[in-house]
Amino acid sequence: MIKKVTNFIKDNLPYLILLMMVSGLYYGYFNDVQYLKSFITPVLILMIYPMMININVGEVFTNLSNPKPIILSLLINFIFSPFVAYLLGKIFLGSFHQLLTGLIIISLIPTSGMTAPWTGLAKGNIKSSLTMISVNLLISILIIPVYVKVFIGEMIAINMMFIIKSLLKVVVVPLLLGDLTRRFIIEKYGMEKYKEVKPELGGVSALGVIIIVFVAMALKSKTILGDLKLVIVSIIPLLIFYTLILIISNKIGQKLPNNGNKIAFVYSTVMRNLTLALGLTINTFGGLAVFIIALAYVVQVPIGAFYMNYLKTVK
Repeated sequence: MIKKVTNFIKDNLPYLILLMMVSGLYYGYFNDVQYLKSFITPVLILMIYPMMININVGEVFTNLSNPKPIILSLLINFIFSPFVAYLLGKIFLGSFHQLLTGLIIISLIPTSGMTAPWTGLAKGNIKSSLTMISVNLLISILIIPVYVKVFIGEMIAINMMFIIKSLLKVVVVPLLLGDLTRRFIIEKYGMEKYKEVKPELGGVSALGVIIIVFVAMALKSKTILGDLKLVIVSIIPLLIFYTLILIISNKIGQKLPNNGNKIAFVYSTVMRNLTLALGLTINTFGGLAVFIIALAYVVQVPIGAFYMNYLKTVK
């Protein structure tokens, strides 16, 4: 029963997020929802911790014999991507500083939990994908405080210690606990049991995502419904951002000698870790920044599917 529920959530995540966005907006507009704030921390744990169990930090060292895809992914994820997000935000989001903040946070946390599965489905190099996931995640922990200060500090007063504490709470601690849990499961029950449990963890994390989207939308419903043009204002830069990253990554990926590495590279740069972005944002910025990240789920999944179909046409 639990497996069916988690599989249903994973398979229908974009639609469920849309449903939770609408439901949260409706519920929050007509009810006093301040009590929902008390749910944020436990739901964040439900959302982030299971995802971290699936990440093997040790993969950082297993595929460094071929560093070119890793270096290229770092350049795209931490130089090209944030600057594109910043420029698009300045052009399209104008005075909506929190929307721009959300877009920049999206650009700063690459490689989602779906990066490796997408790579596998597209017949890419999963080992290379796992290495890029681990390296990029670890680098993002160091980069985010600096980039937040550079890009967002001019618009919103930034408490850097609060940012660092949020990163520890949302990324570092769950990453360490997830790694310890993964090791415990393997040591206690064996690799086969871990492989059996692993797919369900993504579904549990996805459950946390749809709950946090509902909570975030409910808490900000009056602000969002008071200005419905926010949806259009947000969706345009998101579509352009993902399209540009896909085109550039695919172009650069063609220079890689191995097609499997190319596929891993593209998915490791196009797919953003929206779960971590949500966790960090709802803890630190909240409001409309959460709204644009929730909307990004609706854009990102079709982009991943589109690229996989594109690969079938060029083979």
